[in-house]
Amino acid sequence: MNTTTTAPRPYFLVGAASVLLSGLLSVTWLIVSVSIFFTGIGSLPAGLMGVLLLVPWVMVMRWIARLERRRALAVHGIDTIEPARSVSDKPGFLGWLHTLGLTVISWPFWRSVLHHHLNMFIAFFPSLVFYSGIWALWTSIEASIVVPDARVLAWQPGPVLLILGGALWFLAGLAALTAGVFAERGLARVMLPNGDEALREEVHELSARRQGAVDAAEQERMRIERDLHDGIQPRLVSLAMTLGMAKTKMDQDLDSAKHLVDEAHTEAKAVITDLRQLARGIHPAVLSDRGLDAALSSLAARSAIPVDLNVSVPGRLPREQEAVAYFVIAETLTNITKHSHASRATVLVTVEHEQLYLRVEDDGRGGAMVRRDGVSTGLAGLSDRVRATGGSFEIDSPVGGPTVITAHVPLTTQAQHQPAPTPEEQS
Repeated sequence: MNTTTTAPRPYFLVGAASVLLSGLLSVTWLIVSVSIFFTGIGSLPAGLMGVLLLVPWVMVMRWIARLERRRALAVHGIDTIEPARSVSDKPGFLGWLHTLGLTVISWPFWRSVLHHHLNMFIAFFPSLVFYSGIWALWTSIEASIVVPDARVLAWQPGPVLLILGGALWFLAGLAALTAGVFAERGLARVMLPNGDEALREEVHELSARRQGAVDAAEQERMRIERDLHDGIQPRLVSLAMTLGMAKTKMDQDLDSAKHLVDEAHTEAKAVITDLRQLARGIHPAVLSDRGLDAALSSLAARSAIPVDLNVSVPGRLPREQEAVAYFVIAETLTNITKHSHASRATVLVTVEHEQLYLRVEDDGRGGAMVRRDGVSTGLAGLSDRVRATGGSFEIDSPVGGPTVITAHVPLTTQAQHQPAPTPEEQS
C-alpha cells in the first residue's frame, strides 16, 4: 500500500470550487455513468453488448478512484492510501481480464464507485442553491436599476428591499456551499481508505500469518510425534527385547544368542535409517548445503512415480522460503503417491513478480481438498505453512482429475537474488 503525503489545509475557495465542480458533474457525468452501468447490467443477457459497456466503465472508475484520492489530499488535506489490489498471475490478455474481474469483485472498488457518485449527488443541492443565489442577487440589482418600481404580485418592495432580498438569497447560497464543503470532506474521510484502515488490514494480515505459523508448527509436531510413536518407538522396544533375550541365552545357548545379536544389529541399522529419514523430513541437509534445486532433484529421484521437474530460481533463496517450497512439494508428492493413483507428476518452481511460484500437477483421480478433521490434514498443514509467509495456496482437483496445486511464497527484495554458494562455502 502506498500512503500519500500530508498536504496543508486548503482555503475555503478551493473546497467551494470542488463542490461546484461536483455539482456541474451531477447534471452531466452522473447521469451518463449511471445510465451506462444499468444499461450494461441489463444487456448482460445479450452477451457481448453488456460487456462492451461495462468493461470501459470499470476502467474509467478505476482511474476516477485514483483521481478522487488525489482530490481529497489536494482539496481537503486528507491522507489516503491506495488499497491493496489483487493481480492475476496469468500472462497476457487473459491475465488482464482476470485482474479486471478481481477488481470488480472487490469491496474497495465498489466503495470508491459509491463515494464518487454520492459526492456528485450531494454536491448538486448546495450548488443549486448557490447558483440560484447568484442569479437572485444579479437579478435584484438589475431590477433595482432598470425597473425601480417593479412589483412582486401586488407588492412594490422598492430598490433597497429588492437588493436586500437578493443579498439574503446569495448568503443562503454561500451557507449551502459551506455545508457542501464540509459534507464533501466528511464523505471523503468516511469512504476513502485512510491510514487507520491500512493499519487494521496490516494487523489482520499479521494475525493471519501468526495463526498460520502456529498451525503449521502444530501440524509438524503432530507428524513427528506420530512418526516416532508409530514407527521408531515400537522398533526400539523390539530391539530392546531382542537384546534382552540374547542376554539371557548368552550362558546357555551361545549360537542362539549370537543369532539374536545379529537380528538386533540388523534392526538397529534399520532404525538408524528411519531416524535419518525422519531427520531429513524435518530439514534435509542437502537443502541447507546446496539449495532448493538440488534438494528437489534428490526428492524427485526418490519418488515412487516419475516426476518432471523444472526449477528456475536465481541462486539461493532465503532459508524460510526454501524450506516452505521444499515441504510443499515433498508433502504433495507423498500425497500423490499414496492417494491419487497417478502415473506421473509435473513440478514447476520459478520466481515471478518477487514471489516464489510453485505448481504441482498429477494425472490422478482428483478429489483432493484441505481437511481439518484431525485425520487427513496434510494439505491443511501445507496451507498453514504458506499462509505463515503471507503467501497463497490453492487446490484445483475436480473428481476424475487432474489435480493442480499452486502456491505463491513472497520473497524479500534483499534475499531474492542471493548468489549461489561456492564449493568452499558449501564445505
